[in-house]
Amino acid sequence: MWQPPSRRRLWLMRHGAVDYFAGPNTDFSSPELSARGVEQARAAGRLLASLDIDHLVTSGMPRTRHTASLALPGRTAVEDPRWREIEPAKLAQPAPGSVPEPAALQAVLRTLGPGLTDTSRFLGGETFGSARTRVAAALTDLLADPAWNQCLVVAHSVSIRLALLHLLEAPLDSLCRLEQDTGCLNLVEVDRAGLPLVRLVNFTPPSPAKDQYPHSSLEELLLQFLKAQGSTGPS
Repeated sequence: MWQPPSRRRLWLMRHGAVDYFAGPNTDFSSPELSARGVEQARAAGRLLASLDIDHLVTSGMPRTRHTASLALPGRTAVEDPRWREIEPAKLAQPAPGSVPEPAALQAVLRTLGPGLTDTSRFLGGETFGSARTRVAAALTDLLADPAWNQCLVVAHSVSIRLALLHLLEAPLDSLCRLEQDTGCLNLVEVDRAGLPLVRLVNFTPPSPAKDQYPHSSLEELLLQFLKAQGSTGPS
């Protein structure tokens, strides 16, 4: 008799929504969840509560710690900083009322591609090659650990996209064709030989039809930036 292969389940979750420009300094490492982000994390938690998740990993950044504490309350997480978000250059706080140049806005919207190479930099900061290498190493080490059967990793938009590209053996320039909305879940099943089966991508429990997500991640970031300036920017 044929027996179907057994597979372990790896859940990849993006942290809930944050406001990157709400504080006095623009620091992408420190923002915590907004009220909307808290609800997104709790919505994911209602779904995950029925699952037997036996391993929890975060990037160690505050927004992933907070998300994990709401999605799997009472659970202790392993922190692996290799899952952290790709690092931009330090951004200056926008001057109130200033209007950015259209070319600058378009440059932000193109920072995830198309045209990415390993030497491309995210908003003038870390290269995509560097981020891809560390995320692939974190993923490889996680899959090599036989101690878990169902794992949740709470990480970030670009780091999860890079992990999915690695699992699919897809080129880096495909990154701009994947979206990772705040609070979303992805499911990958892996058999004993290590062959991945991507079962679910960018599922958002509070809004399965995406009606609460009218913008892409980069568009949302840009809108937050313009709101902090008190300007909607040029059309």
